[in-house]
Amino acid sequence: MNQLQERIYSNEYLDLLIPYTYTTPEEFIFSFQNYDPQIINSDFAVIHVPISLWPINNPENFVYSVVPNLFTTLDTTSLEEAGILKAQTQPALELKGQGIMIGFLDTGILYTHPAFQAPDSRTRIIRIWDQTIPSEDNSGPYGYGTEYTEEQINEALSSTLPLSVVPSTDTDGHGTYVAGVAAGTEDPVSDFIGAAPLATLAVVRLKEAKQHLKDFYYFSGDIPVFQETDIMTGVKYLLDLSRKIRMPLILCIALGSNQGDHMGYTPLDISLRRLDSLPGVATVVAAGGEAGKAHHFLGNVESSTAPQSVEIFVQENTKGFFIELWGQPPELFSVGFRSPVGEVIPRIPARLGRTEKIRFFLQETKIYVNYDLVQNTSGSQLVFIRFDKPTPGIWTIDVYVSSRQNGEFHMWLPISGFVNPDVTFLSPNPFTTITTPGNSVHVITAAAYDAYTGSLYINSGRGFTRNNQIKPDLTAPGINLTGPNLRNGYTTKSGTSPAAALTAGSSAQLMEWGLKISQYQYLSGYEIKNFLIRGADRSEALIYPNREWGYGTLNLYQVFSSISAT
Repeated sequence: MNQLQERIYSNEYLDLLIPYTYTTPEEFIFSFQNYDPQIINSDFAVIHVPISLWPINNPENFVYSVVPNLFTTLDTTSLEEAGILKAQTQPALELKGQGIMIGFLDTGILYTHPAFQAPDSRTRIIRIWDQTIPSEDNSGPYGYGTEYTEEQINEALSSTLPLSVVPSTDTDGHGTYVAGVAAGTEDPVSDFIGAAPLATLAVVRLKEAKQHLKDFYYFSGDIPVFQETDIMTGVKYLLDLSRKIRMPLILCIALGSNQGDHMGYTPLDISLRRLDSLPGVATVVAAGGEAGKAHHFLGNVESSTAPQSVEIFVQENTKGFFIELWGQPPELFSVGFRSPVGEVIPRIPARLGRTEKIRFFLQETKIYVNYDLVQNTSGSQLVFIRFDKPTPGIWTIDVYVSSRQNGEFHMWLPISGFVNPDVTFLSPNPFTTITTPGNSVHVITAAAYDAYTGSLYINSGRGFTRNNQIKPDLTAPGINLTGPNLRNGYTTKSGTSPAAALTAGSSAQLMEWGLKISQYQYLSGYEIKNFLIRGADRSEALIYPNREWGYGTLNLYQVFSSISAT
């Protein structure tokens, strides 16, 4: 194993995201030659720094924008209701995603499942980049992991022991399910078909985040959790692959995080922004299932002299958690604390680039408060707060404001499943709960509803963004959708992940339609989004766009009806 690959996997090295501002790659590589630099795109790069030189738990070292955020899988009828079956079967259309590549960044794929094989039993998967398997000959994309080709997968399928040939698999099932909903092969016996059953699949199996990042963010759940740097290299891999094989790309990202500014300015958001106007590339993202989980608080400090009090319920055996408070300039927010046993920490002045470590006399709890007065990707103010060994009970954060304009601020706790037991706000707000990267205006963000009853999925992430951009873009069926499981059969799941998968498959159908019109008609993500919005069903009882439904419910066939009617 070479040095770069070893550092990428080693928990003794921290992967830091830094702005790429150099004139030439050679200049950048020379400047960081001791830290195995990797250029992700024209905006960001990654360096690998020994923990001994930059211990992440040292409060003085924390810089929010360079430490990768953590993402996890989101909670997981019909094709007919969404207008997908009509687009597949209508003789003038017959759109099944042929000639389009759908790329998945997830927990992997059970490539032996019939849902990913053509009728001749050959694979429909053109590549798998498994980041969890170090390459023996150091040939992995971007320095790590192992890439498996279509030929190798077909060899494995013809073997009695497929995993001895291609050892990549999916031990969680989320990635397999999402890929199947988006693009599974038709199975008449099981009455199953994906939205784009003739699309070509490409899969990035993301490696789990390093333990020191999990420890820093107090991850204590039992769900897969991935770091931002690996998702960003996965995006680059799929984009480079689509260009190499000259095939349009639909990215499907059914992952999310409560971290970030909720305006679309995280490093991952910015990386996806570069793809929006590229012909032949579109990105579909799930809105997340955070609306009813009590992880968002919307506050308003009404006076410069009196604080807004925010109450948080912490259960027994909580080892720690973090909170992000975001506000807009010129207002300047600061915080104080009241513990469940009555200890009071008065207002802590907001100081640039400084982390305050707070101890208590009557309890083990430590609190770390970091003020980022102007966060470098969004320009907003961030107050990043970490609770270590919090006393169970009701904690109160007193939020103060200087230079008051309207006093509004937002706070987010970690996404569902991240902290066990869960930590919640006592007076939560269900709006502005779309998970990152779904807040970016440069992606297609899908919320979820029940196509059987017509009702919104209760936990579907709701908009708008923190700066009032329209999100979600639309709402797709997401309740009791059938998809492949890890036993070569099928299962039903609910959530915004299947809604995003259906939308990704629909986007592949639209991309195929563009190429049928003209072999040079490569639709951009911006164009596909607006076609889908044009065709969406809208209720006369609602005003659009709105915070729950976006511009309406997915109806792919109606896209073509609306075009022909103009």
